[in-house]
Amino acid sequence: MRSKWYVLLSSLVVLATLLVACQPAATAADEAAPAAGAVEEAADAASFWRTSKDPTTWVETTFGDPETLDTSRDYETGGGEIIANVYDTLVFMEKDQASTFVPMLATEVPSVENGGISEDGLTVTFKIRDGVKFHDGSDLTVDDVAFSFQRRILAGSTISPQWMIVEPLFGAGLVDVAELVDPENPPYDDQATLKTYDAETLAAVCATVQSAVVADAAAGTVTFNLAQPWAPFIATLANGGWAAIESKAWVGANGGWDGDCATWADYYAVPTEELNQLGIGSDAMGTGPYKLDHWTPGEEVVLTANEDYWMSEPMWEGAPTGPAALKTVVIKQVAEFSTRLAMAQAGDADNILIGSTEDWPILDEMIGGEITYDEYMAGEPVVITDPTKPFYKISDILFANDRTDIGFAFTVNIEGGNSFIGSGALDGDGIPADFFSDEHVRRAFSYCFDYDTLAQEVMQGEANRAPVLMLPGMVGYDPDAPQYTYDIEKCQEELKASTWVSEDGTQLFDLGFRMSAVYNVGNTLRQTIAELLQAGLQEAGPQFVVETVGLPWPTFLANINAKKVPIFIIGWLSDYFDTHNWTGTFTSGYYAFKQNFPEELRQQFSEINSRAVQETDPAERERIYKEEFNTLYHDTAPAMLLFTLKGRHYAQPWENGWYDNPIYSNKWYYVLSKD
Repeated sequence: MRSKWYVLLSSLVVLATLLVACQPAATAADEAAPAAGAVEEAADAASFWRTSKDPTTWVETTFGDPETLDTSRDYETGGGEIIANVYDTLVFMEKDQASTFVPMLATEVPSVENGGISEDGLTVTFKIRDGVKFHDGSDLTVDDVAFSFQRRILAGSTISPQWMIVEPLFGAGLVDVAELVDPENPPYDDQATLKTYDAETLAAVCATVQSAVVADAAAGTVTFNLAQPWAPFIATLANGGWAAIESKAWVGANGGWDGDCATWADYYAVPTEELNQLGIGSDAMGTGPYKLDHWTPGEEVVLTANEDYWMSEPMWEGAPTGPAALKTVVIKQVAEFSTRLAMAQAGDADNILIGSTEDWPILDEMIGGEITYDEYMAGEPVVITDPTKPFYKISDILFANDRTDIGFAFTVNIEGGNSFIGSGALDGDGIPADFFSDEHVRRAFSYCFDYDTLAQEVMQGEANRAPVLMLPGMVGYDPDAPQYTYDIEKCQEELKASTWVSEDGTQLFDLGFRMSAVYNVGNTLRQTIAELLQAGLQEAGPQFVVETVGLPWPTFLANINAKKVPIFIIGWLSDYFDTHNWTGTFTSGYYAFKQNFPEELRQQFSEINSRAVQETDPAERERIYKEEFNTLYHDTAPAMLLFTLKGRHYAQPWENGWYDNPIYSNKWYYVLSKD
């Protein structure tokens, strides 16, 4: 779910991109605290477990606005969090389990055993729940369900998450509906060109999309007709705007496609800023536990409880039913960590959002209780160590589902100018637009980064280096794969091996360059990463200048989407826990387009990815990833892979119901309550 290359995980949760701090030195209060394993039961414990100012309202501080609320386009966690709370999906994840699914708007999770998945794996049928109403009081129908997917596929765009639905329905390796219009020369992201195709061709594409997702009102079902068996298909539909169920009538009335095949091209690849001028981009209306009250960009998002929420049976043991306990959720934009922390200390914010792992020691001085995640989930009490301190900590959250890396753009967009590449030429004061198309340059940057300093001094010694693109626990993960290390001599060798020369014949190493490394403001971890890269290249030679540039989150995303940024620090949170969500996303789908991969390289990765995701023999799938994908990725170095690590959750003592589901964009507020 998501950028996902994504805004730093918000709220109390500090997941894998945020890494762990050293414990502070013992204080007098620490020495007087109860021994480990003991829980104070008397007045001190009571004073620690104080209640909130308002148990019906949750105030969440963050520093990343949604990019949009259009479910066809949003692909980052700021908007993803709102969509997840306003809309429901067909299936959902069971509590904190990323790969165990329960029915939501469907009455059961399809399987071969219950007849929901055909024996050949090519049809997946969902039985749709009766009696569910949208926030406007209208009934959810099977036509709404089918339309939700049809609409988003036809809305397209390579900067959207629709590749995750296009690929299983229309063929491994496909990423956008434009490929159905013209397989040989797809008009990616180009509505004007797409609309030049004859009406018969466009109508046929619409009919093809509609035949892939079919509603049967009499049976109360929606059937997906897949191009090939697709193991992660159910997982794909358990999360994210790409799986949200919306009202056909509401979409049509709020600036979106109304279902008429004659007009779908008018709604293809609409720019995000235009979507946000429409209701589908600035508003939201689903069947979920919360209604959107308002979104004031740059200030706040406010959600109010859906008092008519349909959930009458718990989705898992202990799950809530009926209206949400929290009646109002206020998500405030607060850029400074010190301000966010002061709000939490005063009880004016219910979460504690750090900017970097470098902030962990500050919070550790404010911890009055501790517990490990396994103990917490087992129902064991928090060990109170100092009842005079405001927060408690849940440690050892081991599931790594995200990572922050450094991506290279093979070619950047220079239309209208581009300040991130200096002069735009190889003249010592800039770089050419296609500077990173040279693999020697990409390797040089990979050797000029001080990984150990990031791990030990910034990530507090609990970082695990990513040897390959996929995460630990995924098929193809190889801890023994070759890695780039901090080696200034090799960095210099690669720069000397570069084929870049100036017009007068001066080689890159002698001439030098100037460019920008971009991060989103407020994310001090990413800022530090940019500064380490800057320092490493300066060590390779004073002629190599990398300037660090911080941008507000929407501006940061807009520049990445516009392909203006030559090198950027950003995170990725899995949409679903499967290797293909990393390999496909980064090398043949979403990020291959953002980074402007040469088509030959993208197709090379796409062929490997397509074979691997369809491989039914686990051993052979493992071999493909380890021997073919990992080798090609290391040799071509399209990104600098950094670290995964344990997570922490810093909590207010009045918080109830939290758990760590690593797929969530941030929080599903329905499960939370306050004392």
